Amino acid sequence: MLDIIIRNATQRKVRTGLTIMGIALGIFALVVMGAMSENFNQVFEKSMSLTSDSIRVFPEIGMFGGGLTNAKVAEVKRVPGVKDAYGLISTPFEEGHGGMGGKQVMGIPPEKSKLVLHPVKLQSGRLLQPGDKYFTVVGTSIAGEFDLQVGNKIEIHDKNFTVVGIMEYTGSFFDSVATIPLETAQDLYNFDNSLSTIFAIAEEGVDEDLLAKRIEFSVKGTSTISPSELREQASQSLLIFSVITISSALLAAIIGGLSVMNTMLMSVIERTREFGIIKAMGAETKDILLMTLGEAAIMGVAGGLLGLGLGSGLTYALNSWLSAKGMVLFLITPRLVVVAMLFATLIGMVSGLYPAYRAAKMSPMEALRHG
Repeated sequence: MLDIIIRNATQRKVRTGLTIMGIALGIFALVVMGAMSENFNQVFEKSMSLTSDSIRVFPEIGMFGGGLTNAKVAEVKRVPGVKDAYGLISTPFEEGHGGMGGKQVMGIPPEKSKLVLHPVKLQSGRLLQPGDKYFTVVGTSIAGEFDLQVGNKIEIHDKNFTVVGIMEYTGSFFDSVATIPLETAQDLYNFDNSLSTIFAIAEEGVDEDLLAKRIEFSVKGTSTISPSELREQASQSLLIFSVITISSALLAAIIGGLSVMNTMLMSVIERTREFGIIKAMGAETKDILLMTLGEAAIMGVAGGLLGLGLGSGLTYALNSWLSAKGMVLFLITPRLVVVAMLFATLIGMVSGLYPAYRAAKMSPMEALRHG
């Protein structure tokens, strides 16, 4: 049966090839957009796992609206239930190149380095220490882009910083961060004593959601986001990538499915007499059904493999290009590969159902009279 299916599928090479290309186009879109979604989800999950015990404190007028100062950190620390708190500055490494996936400079209190970076470990060197001024600890993406080793110099905002530590790869935003002493960052970027964010650590057993509300109520001019609220907000933001992926899947279904159905209907019409002969020779309805569905499934698998190959090739090429800029935007996961191939096969089989049913219900006499 399999050899007959393969032979029939390859008899009309141009038509079959165009059908496979139609499926491949949809799977290509699914793989590229799905890889982007998978990467953002992984970065988000790993970033959350590394900072999941912290309450974010922002200015009441907006995340970057100003209003947080070193004095506010002391106020947050005095709130009952707060174990510790620290402020930091976060700004794009290169002006105009911020946003998701871009390199960042993070100004942190040197004495809080271990707390800020926990549980990230160092690949080499040391953390920032009190008394450091123009020193930095960089993530693997920045170290790789600038070919840095401990002791090398890197220019940050027109100042040369000595690399004293390189973090291990985490798959999170830490890979694209250069941490520098907070006071140095405030002077360098003219922040005076202002901060971008305050992180508050809850005492053991304290409800973080309730503590976040308590901080917001106790420290005037602030708004807070607990870890659970941040996870919910980020999940909603990431939903758009899932929607794009679904849209790509629908594109695959429409283009590829119609191509398969058209090809299989034409095949059934052209082979009506052949089906009659096969039935007259004793073939059952299920044999005709399996033969026709098998052809559709083979085209789906072939289109899936082609689309997967093209999509994987493009994402690899783009990641190689973007890695030179300290970014990675795509991630091909086993889950994505399985979904893409199952979807491609399903497209072929579902689109081949009607042609298969039409071929299977023919009576031998009617089929033999055709043509």
